[in-house]
Amino acid sequence: MKIQYIFSLIVLLVVCGSSQNIHAEDFEFKTTLMKEVAKTVPARVIPGCNGGSDVTIPAQNYTGVEIMATPADFTVVSFRVYYSDDLSTPLYNYLNNTPGAVNFNATTGEIRFVMTGIAQTRKELTARVYLNDGNGAIFEEKIFFTSQAKTGPPVGSIMPFYGTAAAAATLELGGWFLCDGRSIASIDDNVLFPDEKTALQNVIGSGNLPDLRGLFLRGIDPAGGTQHDPDADRAVGNVQTSQIQGHTHDYDRANNSTQSANANVGLSTPTGACEAGPFAVLVPTASTTGGDHLHNINHTTAQTSSAGSGGNDTRPTNAAVNYLIKVRH
Repeated sequence: MKIQYIFSLIVLLVVCGSSQNIHAEDFEFKTTLMKEVAKTVPARVIPGCNGGSDVTIPAQNYTGVEIMATPADFTVVSFRVYYSDDLSTPLYNYLNNTPGAVNFNATTGEIRFVMTGIAQTRKELTARVYLNDGNGAIFEEKIFFTSQAKTGPPVGSIMPFYGTAAAAATLELGGWFLCDGRSIASIDDNVLFPDEKTALQNVIGSGNLPDLRGLFLRGIDPAGGTQHDPDADRAVGNVQTSQIQGHTHDYDRANNSTQSANANVGLSTPTGACEAGPFAVLVPTASTTGGDHLHNINHTTAQTSSAGSGGNDTRPTNAAVNYLIKVRH
């Protein structure tokens, strides 16, 4: 009988490091246990109208879908993980899990199970679900990758987008959101599932999307000062305020003084004779010596400032874009 299901998902939960720098990851497999069931609509008679003959509609068979029950439909659930190019040799086995161990919800049929310790690999993996000990019929299978093997950008990637905020909103179902600082919890659960919200918050370390409106991005400098950023090892998302690097301005000024100069003025009294007798005439005479002179220039220590002729921002030539963040795989 063909098995039906309405939802399945494999979610990366955590990455764990070892001393050999080989990483293992935990993945949560979620699906809904449903089955096809043969149904019959009983035959029925429709009375005739206005004295006409009754009409008999024969019984009709159809296939319906029901949520599975335990123990009627299953008692244990098993999982096996394979390389997708070799489905005969399981790499990991998680066998004979009870309904409680897979968090079976008898109302919705959903199960959730964490497959632990899956080593990172570049190869494609296939997870299979069995409603038995792992040796019977396959209920469902799902292809997945470990995080290091993904070809797409990882969760938390930032990308410049040459489009409007309205255009960016159309990309949300694809996992790209505008970096506008909104609350992650406010995102519709049908667009970003609750476990995806948790995974995103674990990556970015915040309950809000980053707010990059009007900001330039700068790489973290672990060394601090010895490379490019004088602030060492800043936290992701740390915002530096506007700043102009300290500097000096040189200028020339005149000497404080020059040489001194002297000027002498004197009077002489020449004498002479005329028909009327002797006479005396005062004749002024002048003489100067030297040519150097003295100027005193006072320099105060008071600081002065004047308004600049620029704008209200210090910036390089730039073009405006919207920044997007990848919120899920």
